[in-house]
Amino acid sequence: VSFLSPCCRLLPRGPNCVMRCVLASLCISAALDPVPIHSASQYVETVATHPNGVLQMVKAPDTQPLPVLHLKGTAAQRGEAAGVLMAETIATFADKVFDDYVVALVQSVDLHGLPDWLATLIKQAVGKKVAVPVLTKALQWVSQRQDGHVHAAHDNSTQIFDEMAGIAKGVCDTLGADACQSRLGGQQAFTDRIKIVNYLPELIRMSCSMVGATKTATTHGSLVQLRSLDFGAVPFSNYGMMVVHHQEAKEGEQPDAFAMVSFPGFVGAVTGLNSAGLVQSEKVSYNARSAGYNETCIKPGGVDVYGCVPGTYDGEGVPFVIRRFLETAPTKAAAEDIIHDAKRTWHVYLGLGDSTTQEFDVVGYAWKQTKTWTNADIANLTNQTHIKDVTYVNMHVQPRSQHEDDLSRALEAQAGQITGDWMASYVPHATGSGDVHH
Repeated sequence: VSFLSPCCRLLPRGPNCVMRCVLASLCISAALDPVPIHSASQYVETVATHPNGVLQMVKAPDTQPLPVLHLKGTAAQRGEAAGVLMAETIATFADKVFDDYVVALVQSVDLHGLPDWLATLIKQAVGKKVAVPVLTKALQWVSQRQDGHVHAAHDNSTQIFDEMAGIAKGVCDTLGADACQSRLGGQQAFTDRIKIVNYLPELIRMSCSMVGATKTATTHGSLVQLRSLDFGAVPFSNYGMMVVHHQEAKEGEQPDAFAMVSFPGFVGAVTGLNSAGLVQSEKVSYNARSAGYNETCIKPGGVDVYGCVPGTYDGEGVPFVIRRFLETAPTKAAAEDIIHDAKRTWHVYLGLGDSTTQEFDVVGYAWKQTKTWTNADIANLTNQTHIKDVTYVNMHVQPRSQHEDDLSRALEAQAGQITGDWMASYVPHATGSGDVHH
């Protein structure tokens, strides 16, 4: 089995901003030899063009093809270009969510914070016939709780609702009115479906890994950052793609472009970087101390049986907060200001690195408060070996009972000689993290 694993950098800001991608094919085998690294530029071809976009495909040896979508213009224009260029893929992916994988997705929903009637429906959703309407109800319920907050945060910044409407228009214009109506229920119905699918990451917790190595830990003294996404047996592993937004003129130091390793029709972000040098990682948190509480488990009013971190659905979902700082923040400090001021919902770790400081922070992100961890104190939370200039959180629930594991041993052994190629080709493979992308 092989997975395509993009590790991409946006070069410095400017009108000629370009992207370099390094692709690693992660081959699952008994051996732990480094996996091959391929330069995307040698295997890329242009598949289709649009006045506001270009669709390219990277087909490296023994890897899953990676669509790379470049978009420009207003949010609505970028959305429409995406819809036109990837019409069939977007329509098929939406079908997959509510068809082939719907039972697995419903079984993965975290029930904490949901009303009793909805939690009961989810528990009783056996078989696809029952699971499809239940997943729809769950996503609609989340949408109803969060739409107002997301509109307030994005209508004057990223305009993602215009982007989603543009995606639906592009898909329906390309498929044709009859096919759009018969297959997708019409343009407005498909717009509504795209919107609720974008709330899916709020219902499902992801177990992931993150690393930021810099200064004395790397061969060049600059930051090397890893984000491994573990999402399990859902449609995402077969539909990974990269979306690069080339923005209209921005004020001040806002980035000219940003990129997300994403999925068809998604406008929120789980993995991304921008041309100003900001890079983001993410992992779910089940430890209230990660956000600065004095205890591991907090139980005010409602009980979070999965980790005891207070959370709510009344706010701006995590993928939308990430999208907002990727699009607008030039540094991790600016991103942390956005995080602090956001109407936050659920608990995660957000890893933030930037080219300005060449440093990596781990933000313990939760509903009522946040805490920023650095190389100096992260081991106090994770119970892992402290490695100078290497800040990391493994894929497991924190803190770990063992002081060392595969990730800490690999990083400690390589400290001082860490490179981007080594991080991409060895670490996820050796630690079993990154089943969707890294």
